[in-house]
Amino acid sequence: MTRTMWLFRLRAIVQYSCRTDRAAARLANLFSRRRPTRSAFAWFVVFVLAARIGLLTALDYAWPQLRDPEYGRRAVRLRERLAEHPDRPLVLVVGSSRVSFGLSPAAWEEARPADPDRPDPLLFNLSLVGSGPVIELLALRRAYADGFRPDAVVLEYWPPFLREDGPFHEPDRVDPLRLTERDLPWVRDYFPRPDEVEARMRAAGRHPLWQYRHRLLAQLAPRWQPWDKRTDMAWAGMDPWGWLPGIDEPVPDPVWRPKRLDHCEKIYREQFKGYSIHPTAGRALREAVALARSHGAQVAFAYLPESSEFRGWMPSEVEKMGKEYIAGLCRELDVPLIDARLWLDDRYLVDGFHLSRQGAGEFSRRFGPAVAAAFPDLRRRP
Repeated sequence: MTRTMWLFRLRAIVQYSCRTDRAAARLANLFSRRRPTRSAFAWFVVFVLAARIGLLTALDYAWPQLRDPEYGRRAVRLRERLAEHPDRPLVLVVGSSRVSFGLSPAAWEEARPADPDRPDPLLFNLSLVGSGPVIELLALRRAYADGFRPDAVVLEYWPPFLREDGPFHEPDRVDPLRLTERDLPWVRDYFPRPDEVEARMRAAGRHPLWQYRHRLLAQLAPRWQPWDKRTDMAWAGMDPWGWLPGIDEPVPDPVWRPKRLDHCEKIYREQFKGYSIHPTAGRALREAVALARSHGAQVAFAYLPESSEFRGWMPSEVEKMGKEYIAGLCRELDVPLIDARLWLDDRYLVDGFHLSRQGAGEFSRRFGPAVAAAFPDLRRRP
């Protein structure tokens, strides 16, 4: 229908409809049909703006664990543990998934000898999956920014994660959606293209409902996501001490353990080709030690268990390089090393380098006394 024909018909309707009051009412309804639509649209805009502001407020202030639940939930649990044990010296253990799965402070709590004259270390697992020295530094920076003041810090040392070249570049494992404004100095120090990361962070701030939809769904209804899209594996099942239980395998599975070993062997043999320790990894380790000491904390390194299979994948020159490097770093920084590489039997290592739940218990019961020995004068600071 053309515009002229539409106007002609409209005039005819007006002339006819105005003959009676009832018709006039019909006319009023005709011209007011769009009003509810405008009102609904206005309310929709208000709702979207309010939801955006509310979500940003929740992400930054009310529930920061929504943005990065792996770290944020640990921070919440750490505050709870400190409230329960205010007089014991706090030891934060920071590392990769090997520590995340491997250190169960609850096992240490059950085994430790209670001595009121010498409070045992209060261990807490602050590790993030995929961490090497650079992400360990991020976790430690966040802990201090959140007001935590550990009396000691234990940093994981693992040669495979000291490689930072090409596909092994550690910051590439970090989703920018996990980051906040307080992480920008770290981004600028360790990302090769920090401007791109900052742009992604700003875009997330402009469209939080869209950008964080998967992250929110992973926390509110994780089963609604396809298995290959789920991200809650890094925090689902986390216990009150920051421990993320690994595979429950009291006895090595004769089928699945060889398959896991075969899968991991291909990955790490490739990673050991052309291996070198990157200066970025060394800089991050040194910065983490300096950061902890600047806040009055003692520091140690820890080398977690590996199976005989994994040690067999590591070329002798790589093993020598790793040993010499940590020995030199400990001398340079005057930092003790808790060398637990040979502590446990192969049966506790489900893929060669990750501990089973039973292995975590065995390791943690030995790790607590080793921490106490590394820091013989450890006391809770006022």
